[in-house]
Amino acid sequence: MSPLPFNMPLMQFLADHRTIPLTRFFLAATFFGNFAGYIFIATLIYVAWNKQLAIRLSVLVLLSSSLNDVLKLIVKNPRPFIREGTYLQKWAVSPQSAAALAAEYSTPSGHAMASSAFYSYLYASVRNRYVRVIAVMAILLIGISRPYLGVHYAEDVLIGLVIGLSVALLWIRYAEAISAAWSLLSYTLQIAAAVAASLALWLLTVAVNGWRIAGEPQEALVSAGFLTGIVIARPLELRMVNFDPRSSNAAAKILRYLLSIAMLIATLLFLDKFFAVIALKSSPLGYFLEYVRYSAAGIVIIFLAPLLFTRIGLAASEPE
Repeated sequence: MSPLPFNMPLMQFLADHRTIPLTRFFLAATFFGNFAGYIFIATLIYVAWNKQLAIRLSVLVLLSSSLNDVLKLIVKNPRPFIREGTYLQKWAVSPQSAAALAAEYSTPSGHAMASSAFYSYLYASVRNRYVRVIAVMAILLIGISRPYLGVHYAEDVLIGLVIGLSVALLWIRYAEAISAAWSLLSYTLQIAAAVAASLALWLLTVAVNGWRIAGEPQEALVSAGFLTGIVIARPLELRMVNFDPRSSNAAAKILRYLLSIAMLIATLLFLDKFFAVIALKSSPLGYFLEYVRYSAAGIVIIFLAPLLFTRIGLAASEPE
């Protein structure tokens, strides 16, 4: 497929007129549209305020990210400066990020699509003017950051915003019905459905990617793995822990949050090193282990961390 005729002169203008303070600002802004940014925000909501909202936000952003992976492979539009061979000079991101982004397509912007879905649902769910202002600013700043940093066309962002907002509106309207239908399935069927959907998503991305497993198919496994972990862990937490996120004082909530993030990071780092001994990341087994790694991360953050901090007195369980 030929590259789409997007506004390359605008990209060149932005690349030629960057400043160090603005670049630092937009690198910080774009973080809150990254996978790690969503984890930090959703975890804070989960351990200190509203478990159901955190779960729904997480599921929404993971589904949006999975849809984005498929759409990028269908459109197959290269990122700015890729064809010119100047992306290492024109992208204002780290070499590690550049290497990962260069293996992925551009349209639609995953940051714009996921952030507009995530923060729009947060806006609709929280009746607080400050939270709503932050949600709107997050969508705008994350969107602007992508062309500014050189990794997306402005058109990528606009398309991503439209799709992300559409997904959020559907989620707002049908989340209750979906939750009710999902609860009718047995725990075993829920897990089986999550695993089967993950496999189908990965095979779809691989097929659309010309049967190559690098790039978008790997990103799809991350989202699918974490979503599977949530499916496994959520019923366990409700049945065996059922902690009250509003219990205890502010200090205890901060400690719960820090403990959860520490356990998550430790799990990801340990399994990354452990699985590297078993298989190469670029092998089929390595990709499966990456899926298992993020499934384990979901279990840790949703179930094991709450189990621990209720045992050590950092939170109380909700009454039956």
